[in-house]
Amino acid sequence: MKSIVKTILSGAALAATALLQTFPASAQESSFGPADAKETYYWISNKANLPLFVQYDYVGMKRIAEELGVKVIVAGPTDFDVPGFISAVDQVCAQKPSGVSVVGGWDPSLTESVKKCMEQGVPTVVDDGDLPDSGRLAYIGTNWTQVGVAQAKKLMEMLPNGGKLASMSIINAGNMREAVAGFKAYIEANGGGKYTIVANEDDGGDAQKAAQVTAAILAANPDIAGLAGFDSESGAGIVTALREAGKNPGDIKVTAMEQTPDFFKSAKEGWVDGIVVQNRELFIYYAVKLLHDYNTNTLKSAGLTAADGGRPIPDTLDTGVILITKDNVDKVLTALNVK
Repeated sequence: MKSIVKTILSGAALAATALLQTFPASAQESSFGPADAKETYYWISNKANLPLFVQYDYVGMKRIAEELGVKVIVAGPTDFDVPGFISAVDQVCAQKPSGVSVVGGWDPSLTESVKKCMEQGVPTVVDDGDLPDSGRLAYIGTNWTQVGVAQAKKLMEMLPNGGKLASMSIINAGNMREAVAGFKAYIEANGGGKYTIVANEDDGGDAQKAAQVTAAILAANPDIAGLAGFDSESGAGIVTALREAGKNPGDIKVTAMEQTPDFFKSAKEGWVDGIVVQNRELFIYYAVKLLHDYNTNTLKSAGLTAADGGRPIPDTLDTGVILITKDNVDKVLTALNVK
């Protein structure tokens, strides 16, 4: 299994030696916080060094580790490897860290591993995609139905006369299924029968595959009016395919998710009409904060502490989204120092 983890020591000299660090040299460190921290928390994901994660999620990890004086460690496979992801969760929880945050949107099969973590007494939350049947302590992240609604609204705004639409995502990821369902439901309820969704394709979270999927959609539907991408690599692939097909910005309306800061230029250039931005820096920041609170705040529910079965933290924390368009993209590019 390819994974990312550094050997760590907690206050009880807990050694995390079961996993190997395989970060590329250009990536940020895979652990944050002081070396002598008495508490160690893990963030575990598939594709754990995805550029989107490195750019945003790691910022939240570093900030909360510094604020609380705890260790936060990245773990999980560096490629798309659900069995490896599940194995990483199992191995980390067996080490009994102070707490774990699992990026749950990748696959519902993670449910059982999260259950196992909780049964082992490891406080466990889920971020970026919920696993509601896992017994997790809390979900922190985006309401993915609203991601679908936001993209549907923007495409309908840009295509008031209707037309053919298509979407792409990591098709088995639970969070993206929610987004696609929200997208479809909003269009069916509010589109007046003017819109037809002709395809919902799997791009595997890979920009090159997303470009191939887009090319196939264009070939099968030369009159396609709008494209929606629901993972961080979809938009880049869509734009690549449109360029290669000789399209001009605006010929086909596009909505997408955020990627690295440079991708926001696609909104300024007119290739993408709306980019949905999750508040990703908040995900692990609040995940660790809630886990730390669960361990330390001693607050009670009906007189019960966490040790007695109380729930001294919120069940769900919706971090919200914003939409980047040509109207506000310049502010974003300036804020991110993108030239």
